[in-house]
Amino acid sequence: MHAARVALEIPEPSLHPMHAVVCESPAIDREIILERDVGETTTLLLYIEGDREGYERALETLPNVDEWTIDDAEAGFYVYVRTAMREREQLYADALAADSLLVVLPVELRADRTVRLSLVGHSEALSAAMGDLPADVGVEVLWTGTYRREGTVRLSERQRDALAAAWEIGYFDLPRGNGIDAVADRLDCATSTASDLLRRAQQQLVASALDERA
Repeated sequence: MHAARVALEIPEPSLHPMHAVVCESPAIDREIILERDVGETTTLLLYIEGDREGYERALETLPNVDEWTIDDAEAGFYVYVRTAMREREQLYADALAADSLLVVLPVELRADRTVRLSLVGHSEALSAAMGDLPADVGVEVLWTGTYRREGTVRLSERQRDALAAAWEIGYFDLPRGNGIDAVADRLDCATSTASDLLRRAQQQLVASALDERA
């Protein structure tokens, strides 16, 4: 099994209207497809971070949106929406429809006009799918290798202990409450060891946030 994380840069004229909202509206921070059922009418469950009222106003102006409902979440809101499949999106669906290829949700729509998604399957199928996308779509491979569930960060027990100790003594506070020596005292280890544990843990966390492999 081969996996890849890719960023597809969509030309501005070809953006789906719902993606264009993310790119054009300062009220919306991010839009994530949690579930989808693709057909002549595509049904989506989205998670949105940003201004709910602003997003609702934008939805009301969009073409091809058949129906939608919104429910609040802890930090954002969920959107259930049904929208007619455009010819452009059908091209993407056809390119990624190989029997040996799987698009793993969630899929993130970003304000820089990129769609970030994970693919799993035979390496030949992954390469073929990228070649079958419309020629004006930019493709950046963020990483390839063994599949890793998006959003999971592989920290060792000691790295987690270091992060917990640093958090508890105010190492991450602004302004900083205590320095690396206090972290080392809490862990009962050398200062250099505590520093190394924190650096490695933070590297993993930043890599996950940026869709990179540490």
